[in-house]
Amino acid sequence: MLVSRLPRITAIESVAATPLFEIQRVDLEFANGQAARFHRLMGQGPGSVVVVPMPDAHHVRLIKEYAVGFERYELGFVKGKIDDGETPQQAASRELREEIGCRAGTLQHLTTVTVTPGYSNFQSWIFLASELSHDPLEGDEPEELETQDWPINEFDVLRTRQDFTDARCVLATYLVASQLK
Repeated sequence: MLVSRLPRITAIESVAATPLFEIQRVDLEFANGQAARFHRLMGQGPGSVVVVPMPDAHHVRLIKEYAVGFERYELGFVKGKIDDGETPQQAASRELREEIGCRAGTLQHLTTVTVTPGYSNFQSWIFLASELSHDPLEGDEPEELETQDWPINEFDVLRTRQDFTDARCVLATYLVASQLK
C-alpha cells in the first residue's frame, strides 16, 4: 500500500551553512504517529548544469578537473552551478564558454535529475551541446582545465574508467547514446 499523506514537519533547525549548502535537522511526524529526525543538505541556489559538448558527430569533449571530495582528478563533462537569476539554459551556455571556450549553436535539454533526494534538494539539468564555435569567457577555475575528445562509440570503455565516476556524467553518456540512435 502506498502512503498518501506526507509526514508533518514539526521543526527545522540549521546545523551549519556554507556558501554552497546548508545542513538542516528536520523533525517529522509520520502518518502512523511515529516521530523521526532526519538531516538534509539543502543547496544554495537553483541547482547545477551538466553539459555534454559534441565537437563533431562522433565525439564528446571531456574535461579533467580536480575533485576535492575524492582528492583526485576526474574526467567529466562541463559542469557548474546555476547563478541566481540565471535559467538552466543560460548557466549551461556560460559554463560551456568558461570551461572549454565554446558557444553552442544548439543546446538541447536532455533531462533534469535529483542526485540524492533522500537527504538533499540538489537538482541538475543535463544538456547536449552541438554546433560548437570558439567563444571563450573568463571563468572562476583555479587552474586551466585539460580537455580530451572521446569517441561516442566507446562510451562503454569510458564508463569503466576509475576517473569517470560522477553519476550525472555517466547518466549523460546513456542519454546521449539514446538521443543519437
